[in-house]
Amino acid sequence: MPSFVRVTIFSGLLLGITIILYACQPQTSMQTNTNNCELDFSCAKELLLHVASPKWQDQIIYFLMIDRFADGDSSNNDQGVGVFDPSKESHYSGGDLRGIIERIEYIKNLGATTVWTTPQVANQWWDPLVNYSGYHGYWARDFKSVDEHYGSLLDYQQLSSALHKKGMYLIQDVVVNHTGNFFSYQGGYDPDDPTKNIVLNSESQPSSSPTQFPFNQNDVTNPEHRAANIFNWTPSIQDFSIPVQETTYQTADLDDLNTLNPLVRKALKESFGFWIKKAGVDGIRIDTAKYVEKEFYEDFLHAADGLEAIAKQTGKDQFLSFGEIYQTSEPFSDNGERKLSEYVSDDQIKRMSAAIGFPLYKEISRVFAGGAPTAYMSYRLQAQMENFDNPFLIANFIDNHDVERFLAAGNINGFKQAYALMMTVPGIPIIYQGDEQSFRHSRQAMFAGGYLSSQDQFNQQSSMYQFIQKLADIRKTHKVFSRGNLQVLKDNAAGPGVLVYKRNYKTPDGEQVAYVIFNTAKQDILLNNLQTDFTSTNPGQILASQFLTEELVFDQQGLLTSVLPAQSFVIVIGEVKGTSIGIPNHTVSVAAIEITDIKQQYINLSQAKISGVSALINTELLRVIDGKLGDAKVFKTDTQGNWNIDLPVTDYGQHQHSVEIFSPANNRVSKAYYYKTSSSQIDYSATQKDPLGDDTGPTGKYIKPLDSSVGCQMDIRQVNARAGGAVLKLDIQMCDVSTLWAPPNGFDHVSFNIFFDLKGKQGQRGNRALPFLNAEFPSQQRWDLAHMAFGWGNYLYWSDAASVNSEGTKPGISPKIEVNTLTNSISFTYDGNQLGINDWQETTLYITTWDKSGEGNYRDLQLTSDNWRFSGAASSAPKILDDLIINLAAHPQ
Repeated sequence: MPSFVRVTIFSGLLLGITIILYACQPQTSMQTNTNNCELDFSCAKELLLHVASPKWQDQIIYFLMIDRFADGDSSNNDQGVGVFDPSKESHYSGGDLRGIIERIEYIKNLGATTVWTTPQVANQWWDPLVNYSGYHGYWARDFKSVDEHYGSLLDYQQLSSALHKKGMYLIQDVVVNHTGNFFSYQGGYDPDDPTKNIVLNSESQPSSSPTQFPFNQNDVTNPEHRAANIFNWTPSIQDFSIPVQETTYQTADLDDLNTLNPLVRKALKESFGFWIKKAGVDGIRIDTAKYVEKEFYEDFLHAADGLEAIAKQTGKDQFLSFGEIYQTSEPFSDNGERKLSEYVSDDQIKRMSAAIGFPLYKEISRVFAGGAPTAYMSYRLQAQMENFDNPFLIANFIDNHDVERFLAAGNINGFKQAYALMMTVPGIPIIYQGDEQSFRHSRQAMFAGGYLSSQDQFNQQSSMYQFIQKLADIRKTHKVFSRGNLQVLKDNAAGPGVLVYKRNYKTPDGEQVAYVIFNTAKQDILLNNLQTDFTSTNPGQILASQFLTEELVFDQQGLLTSVLPAQSFVIVIGEVKGTSIGIPNHTVSVAAIEITDIKQQYINLSQAKISGVSALINTELLRVIDGKLGDAKVFKTDTQGNWNIDLPVTDYGQHQHSVEIFSPANNRVSKAYYYKTSSSQIDYSATQKDPLGDDTGPTGKYIKPLDSSVGCQMDIRQVNARAGGAVLKLDIQMCDVSTLWAPPNGFDHVSFNIFFDLKGKQGQRGNRALPFLNAEFPSQQRWDLAHMAFGWGNYLYWSDAASVNSEGTKPGISPKIEVNTLTNSISFTYDGNQLGINDWQETTLYITTWDKSGEGNYRDLQLTSDNWRFSGAASSAPKILDDLIINLAAHPQ
């Protein structure tokens, strides 16, 4: 049937070009992907597709999964091949483009200015080789068509127009690295003969190969296809550190495109340029960007026929591109930022506008969900500022669809702190769907009847929705947060506690300055003499706070000393009056309290003391270690103002601390003194060996997933436990440790659930059921504390509120992880000081192994073998592949 779209172009004095498209709603079955309207102007609607680019650093992005966000047309849910099943994470749930359009007001009211969706292109619906569907959108079969589950080109155009009419923008998720999984290698790979051991995915739905030229030339056994060289015809990556594998091998068995081939590059530019021209896409996010050679982006984005040139033809002079280069950084290292910067434009080379901030994402998790030292965050913020030419475009996030959610590991107070940081540091904030409703599952649907949702989740009155809404308004109202300089002023190198940074931004009307102050600890913390630009006569304005109970009092020198409640934060803004006080440029006069006798290091001592003098005689003071007022010890000065107090130095391992002496009654505090402790003395220990090859479950008949990457990573060989003071170190030697999927925690293909029966806790806590494992603690004992760790997650929880299908209360603390691939050992260090545990006497540990997906889901157990599921037992059987019990006893002296 003949059909067309009539386009009228108007140009004028406005920046950019406004295109009004007259289009009609197609009158066809929703199971057919209709790209044009019929010749019927009685139903014409105006579509605003092309608008000028915004200042991207001022924007706030809302990221959503099309299939999991909203179902606006149920008639397109079931395409008749058995892949629609909202009860399963692996299947389509029914979300579509019409659903997004209906919920734009919800997104706008939250404070977002831009919508980024998962790919809308036509996908491979079902991959029988992995028993999983392409509901997520990243398995393309046609880069220039809308998937039938989502709607039509007109629906996508209407989404773009609806956003633009609201003053909002649309970001498309594009994939240039691969298509769906239409071929695979099983039984080895010969680079000299890629036809050997290749398996064509003939049962794939709805097609057994891509349907778009030239990507449909994917059969290496066909001489014409092989000569075209559209694909690399390689197996999955086995070693991410080998460059040729990183850029030419398959990622998760997805067919790797030969992006060095000019024909492939031309087709990709035409495919994604199509969406800019036809739908008015304002920017792109590039999936799996690091698995394509960096030089590709110089052509893809900046060539004469590249996407930026196409965008400029439609009036978009600042077309945004940001890429997924999944690389985190170790604490106090910028290896991740340096990797990301290779893909981002600088003064010499033009590539992507920005990268997704994975190093900052990981640090947010460590500090706000895991209780790591706030000095980690200080380093990370500075590294992000220093490694990118334009750090204000880095795409910052807390959660996304590929990682375990923050609230699976951390608590709501830490989550709010994480959002307060993201909304007040340089970079474009990204809100992932469901964060505003405090979701704990990575890919839960927002709509009633979708995956894990029995009701709609669009509550604009929820606490988290309104919290994010307020922060978004603060960021948009005060440009100091999106444009200002950043300077870190205070942190804690020993653990959770104080973190303070300053933002300042000069405008024609003056200089705006803001201070963002956190206490990440689970107890009150002393903020000691923070130098600010505010004074008692210019105190600034509090824009937002959490748990702040007292007014902030600045003295005339700009100093602030205050008690910060547990997991609190405050955002203060104001104008610089006269000369900026800035960082400390003087010494506080008249030391009311001074430490006169303290060493820089204490090695293998059972006890130590510090002493000093104070102008406050016969007065109670507090010894405050690492700022923690909850653990402060009271003592008293004598009639001369002299004093001495003990200093804990027995914790196992090496630690860095600070100590201050504080008078709450007089609001006087000494300066902070820094010292180190080192102790190899062991109070309690245990060693337990475990047989090799017993990773077969409680029946001895379990079978691991059949994928070739799964080996003996879940088989425990030996466990050594050593405790000294309040610190416990657990060394677990495994049959093998792998890093095949580049996990940020240093190991993959194993998840640990470690349960602690703590002496003295019986009756206070205690549970037998092991959450999600279909099992109980052995020998009728009860556990009090649990630790969950896998390649992408690491957290503790108490037995309080725990059940068969629910983990308990999360304190927001993560043990330190160390991995040695040479000895196949994984070590966890538990700091009892953060948990209220003084020692580990007579503690029983039950250690179990299984495996999780990167999103944090336990892999299924079933009767029949599968590449990514365990088999050999019913789904209700224990999810434990190997286990071991160990009992701590007094260490031989």
